[in-house]
Amino acid sequence: MNIFEGIDFNTMQLIGPIVLLVVTMILTTFLFKLIFGWLPKSLFNFLLGPIALLGAYIWAIPMNMGFYELFK
Repeated sequence: MNIFEGIDFNTMQLIGPIVLLVVTMILTTFLFKLIFGWLPKSLFNFLLGPIALLGAYIWAIPMNMGFYELFK
C-alpha cells in the first residue's frame, strides 16, 4: 500500500536550498573561528551554536524573499 502513489515531488526544489543552508552555516562558523579563535575554548564553544544559528538566519532572509524559486 503506497499512500504517496499519485504525488509528484520535485526533489531539486528541496535539495538545493538545504545544501545552501549547510554551506552558509559552515561559512559563518569558519569566519567566527578565523576572527575569534583567540577566545578561551569554553567561551568559543558556547558562542559557536548561536553563530551557526546566525548562519541559518542569514540563509532564511533571501529564501523568504523568493530566492528559492531559483531551484524550481
